[in-house]
Amino acid sequence: MSTLMAGAAETVITSIKDKPEVYAELYARALVLADGEKCLAIVTADYGQFTLDYNKVLLDAIEDATGIPPEHIVINCSHTHNAPGVDGRWITEESEAWLATCLAGLVKDAVDALEPATLRVGRAPVQIGYNRRIMNDEGYITMAPNPEGSVVPWVDVLGAYDADGQIIAVLFSHAAHPVIVHWSSEEMGADYPGYAVEHLRNFLDLKPESILLFAQGCAADINGYPLRGGFSACDVAGFALAFATHQALKTAEEIPASPLKARSVLVNLPFRDPPSVAECKQLIEEFPDDERFVALLEVAESGEKRTLPFPMSAFAVGDVLCFLSVSHELFSEYQLFVDETSPFSHTFVFGYTNGSEVYIATRAAYELGLRAGYEAGPRNHALSCPYRLALLPAVEEQIHAEMTDLLEKLKDS
Repeated sequence: MSTLMAGAAETVITSIKDKPEVYAELYARALVLADGEKCLAIVTADYGQFTLDYNKVLLDAIEDATGIPPEHIVINCSHTHNAPGVDGRWITEESEAWLATCLAGLVKDAVDALEPATLRVGRAPVQIGYNRRIMNDEGYITMAPNPEGSVVPWVDVLGAYDADGQIIAVLFSHAAHPVIVHWSSEEMGADYPGYAVEHLRNFLDLKPESILLFAQGCAADINGYPLRGGFSACDVAGFALAFATHQALKTAEEIPASPLKARSVLVNLPFRDPPSVAECKQLIEEFPDDERFVALLEVAESGEKRTLPFPMSAFAVGDVLCFLSVSHELFSEYQLFVDETSPFSHTFVFGYTNGSEVYIATRAAYELGLRAGYEAGPRNHALSCPYRLALLPAVEEQIHAEMTDLLEKLKDS
């Protein structure tokens, strides 16, 4: 039988220059699992998102500090909208290097803290947000609460306990945009995940070094409620999520000590074809100050078929517990699909992991074309794709097939 070990650590990642404009510190936290042969590292950060290229910088820095290969590391951003990495708050070259050093040291601290551990996993119902896509009377998708829309109405919880039964770490995951503070204050902070961590501390009997980590799920089409509701509303949402996490721990199932497994895959998702060269030139004449159309013309003239890199990683503890991590902003339907089809008894699904640059919608959303709304239409805010092409509708089936294949191969490995 394998001896499972766990170690955890946390560090403040609010940069010094941002300190005067902070309502709550931003944190990065790490949980490392080991079985004597391999280490798996789950890192969470109170950041908006990281590009694919910068995420590779972070993975390399962690590998240099710990020896853990990049394919055994996932970095999940909470996607809080009151932090760097979203809505114009971008990471500078100076802060990029500083953050890489921080995360490398963080995971090294978690490795140094490894000790024999027992894992327990549970789930409890909770919903702190609503689907944010609703069709108006003209047949266009707009952004507003949709009580009938898709959500992920639960929190998945992992507890790691030491030999004395005390908590080493609690990892809890839910799917909802952290936008309850979002521009109701311009100060930086972690939004509802930060409030949830603080409330959870009050619910649990923790030792001083216990670490509580929040991981974001597939929340592309779910907003925490109410949007821009402010600090009091954010506190209420955080309390609800913490209470549900506590309830899940009470009924959590112990996971047998088993070898750790990991698999990853890089999928290329096809974009739609751009307009013709003539159409692009016409757009440039009509909108001479819009650089998007200049980039679009370059794509049209090249004749290249553009694709989106889509990394996925999966970690498992034996044949019972799995963590599936996907890059970019996926609609909640993808998480529901995994929950229905996973060959593991317990499967966590993390979005915004190891890089996030575009929304990834469903076939039904993409097929609405110009009526598809913010996330699935031609104004999708792709950081690496200034020409704003939408993905092909068939990517939904492609992603489903790749998810299924990855999890089945991990289970059989």
